[in-house]
Amino acid sequence: MILLNIGLLSVLLAGSWWLTGFDTTASGESRRPHFVSRLLRCAAIVWLAGVFLWYIELKDGGQGGVALLLIIPPSLALLLRSSLAEVMARGVLRLVDPALCDTRPFDPGKSQRCIDAVAHLVRSGRRDEAVNLCREFEQSGDVDSITVERTLEFLGVKQEKPAASSPLTQASRFRSQEKYYEAEQLLKALLVKNPAHIDAAMLLMRLYAENLRQPERAREVLCRLEQQPHIPASHVDFARHSIDEWAVPKPAVRVAALVSESVEALVASGRFGSAVEMLEQKIGERPGDFEAWLQLAEIHGRHCHNMPRALKILRQIELSPDFSRAQFLLAEARFKTWRETAEHVK
Repeated sequence: MILLNIGLLSVLLAGSWWLTGFDTTASGESRRPHFVSRLLRCAAIVWLAGVFLWYIELKDGGQGGVALLLIIPPSLALLLRSSLAEVMARGVLRLVDPALCDTRPFDPGKSQRCIDAVAHLVRSGRRDEAVNLCREFEQSGDVDSITVERTLEFLGVKQEKPAASSPLTQASRFRSQEKYYEAEQLLKALLVKNPAHIDAAMLLMRLYAENLRQPERAREVLCRLEQQPHIPASHVDFARHSIDEWAVPKPAVRVAALVSESVEALVASGRFGSAVEMLEQKIGERPGDFEAWLQLAEIHGRHCHNMPRALKILRQIELSPDFSRAQFLLAEARFKTWRETAEHVK
């Protein structure tokens, strides 16, 4: 009987050691190399199991035996809870899709090293090697697909765009074609699915105020947007100041009038919406106009305190082949100045 118990405890020790190797930390790293903590857990499991076997041999039906039955199984379950949960999760992933079960060790810095390797090849003038390396990363999944696509576009490799346009793009196209009812219905459907869809709300507000001459309905949309959680105050302030401006009737030669008026004058008078529209039109006609990009980022970041939008423009400058590294560094320095100013104001 003693030999049988020793055999059972040995099997339990080996199984516990194997199970604890599946544990991961909060950051996703494996606990397999943590031998001390694993050994302590296994020793506790074997000790509890030994006490349980000892109780079975004694066959004591007293209250002490009942207490052991109530304490030991839950204790074993708690000690092996995370290990069993990890094993079961991996089993479910294998059933759903074997490709989802990634057994490679967690390396938080691998993606950055891959990007640095591509940057080194680009600086060395080895463009073809950089493209091939990006293709490898695209296949392996070591770098997220969006970063790989943008890097390939920067290297001059055109990416295939999906044929179907997004609902927001379709709504914008309807608005430009003066199909206001179709645009309104599409935008309202987007907001029903996601009431915090900022881009859809902004376009619907502009549709009501500028095209349908119904600023009160635009303010209703703004009021509903304000009630949503996690909406940046900068977006709300920009919309509130722009609704009145959009609602002002514009003459047929509005674009020509805007061109004759400088961006600086529009900004000085607080007409940020018109300044943004003018700059976006200039960028659409001349994508390589660095000053227009810089002014657009400045309006969003410095005047409207919309740092996320300014940062997005900064990233577009960084990835665009039309601009040099020196131009990007200049834009980045300006962005840091606007951010520091905004934080100081707060």
